[in-house]
Amino acid sequence: MKYYEEMDNTQLSKEECIKKIRNIDSKIGMNEKMYTIAITLILAIIYDKFFTGKQLGISTLIFYVMFTGFFLWSVRKQVRFKNGIGFIMIIPTLMLALNYSIHSNGFLNNFNGVMIFAFIAISNSMIRYENITLNSKRLIIKICNRVIKSIPQNILKPFLFIKSSITINNKKEKSATKKNIIRGLIISIPLLVVILILLTSADMVFKNYVTNLSMGIADINIGSITSHLLVVIIAFFIIFSYIWSFKYNYDEEEDNKKIMQWEPITVLTIIFVINIVYLLFSIVQFSYLYGGGSNFLPHEFTYSEYARKGFFELFAVTIINFTILISSMKFIKKDKKIINTVSNILLSTLVIFTINLLFSAHYKMSLYEQIYGFTYLRIFVHIFMLMLFMLFIVALIGIWNRRIPINKVLIVIVLIMYILINYINVDKIIAEKNIDIYYKTQKIDVLYLESLSYDVIPQILKLKNDSNSEISSEVNRYIDDVKKELSEENSWYEFNYSKYKARKVIN
Repeated sequence: MKYYEEMDNTQLSKEECIKKIRNIDSKIGMNEKMYTIAITLILAIIYDKFFTGKQLGISTLIFYVMFTGFFLWSVRKQVRFKNGIGFIMIIPTLMLALNYSIHSNGFLNNFNGVMIFAFIAISNSMIRYENITLNSKRLIIKICNRVIKSIPQNILKPFLFIKSSITINNKKEKSATKKNIIRGLIISIPLLVVILILLTSADMVFKNYVTNLSMGIADINIGSITSHLLVVIIAFFIIFSYIWSFKYNYDEEEDNKKIMQWEPITVLTIIFVINIVYLLFSIVQFSYLYGGGSNFLPHEFTYSEYARKGFFELFAVTIINFTILISSMKFIKKDKKIINTVSNILLSTLVIFTINLLFSAHYKMSLYEQIYGFTYLRIFVHIFMLMLFMLFIVALIGIWNRRIPINKVLIVIVLIMYILINYINVDKIIAEKNIDIYYKTQKIDVLYLESLSYDVIPQILKLKNDSNSEISSEVNRYIDDVKKELSEENSWYEFNYSKYKARKVIN
């Protein structure tokens, strides 16, 4: 008999929900409950071992694989294979977790931690629930509500399940056994004291062992044990509550409100006017920026200032255009064939002008970087602009072929680009580019390079014997500090390839 009972997707009172949850719990076998508690406890202990006071490394990947395996085992009888995107999202999550053992970029690692939790929540929910898809309205809100509900609703379940397991056995026999054990322990205490006194007096070696044991107990760090125990307890309840929450199908109504539609004439008029402005702007761009027009710039501007000042404005306009484009494709009324054709032409023109804006912004930033060098922000902006370019190309195709699942394609592109950021080794690129610029301009911010991860060590070593004594001395001081850091022993599960490579290169 299938013991997993789905809740109806209708509005239920609080009492009815509680009653249904208890009914589902009662139909789940005691063995599965005990297995879930035991596996959760093991995971909580491993979490404390891997992450409490430790550096992130291959431990992140190992723990994620174990956690995902536990989740899939727990929902094996409820899993929905129709929604394959949930399983596909495991791949980018695995790659983000793996990156902790390859690179040591602190900025990306911190951000990846948030993204991994988000990906886990989304992929798990999509695997378990058929009605949750990437196109679901209020997807994030529903997932957050599930996570928030799970802890208070399930936090006491382990105690209740253990209590039920104990009471299954014969209560009278259990009670008698307990009384006999307690009676025996009470009687043995004074006997043990007398026997230990006699034995320690009779054998000096035995006395030495007992003394050393008592001293070892006195040296135990109670504070450290307490902190680790607290981490295990908190991790246990969070993991158990989250995993067990997937036994239920929470009441999650779809938003069936009528889709808003915009009047096409109004929207097309706005887009037409915007396109005229972009046409004039493009003409100026071709004369000043692309056409070697630096000789015609106003006297108060240098070429680098001109590039720096215009970039962020162009970037903001590109984001606005993308919002207008996607919103128009979704909400504009599609009544008449002529209106649809005009709409497609104007939207396509908007895409072409926006691509020009993207290229202009990229070109401006490149000019600025040739003088002032590369930073995280500037590299990420280039990658983001490349992603926007790809999104606009997909949108352009979608304008003329509305059968393409635009939303899914856009999400896949965003995921690929985000994974790409993690694996192109941004720190190495920054160091290489800035050192190349230094050889041309004799200007470099060594302190900024030193603030990056271990991935830059092979590049910074190029400046170890630089002709500029100030730079070479600063680099040698930095290398000495890194040597001290890398000399510390780490556990195998803290392994990180960039640290390993830095240690190997320095030595």
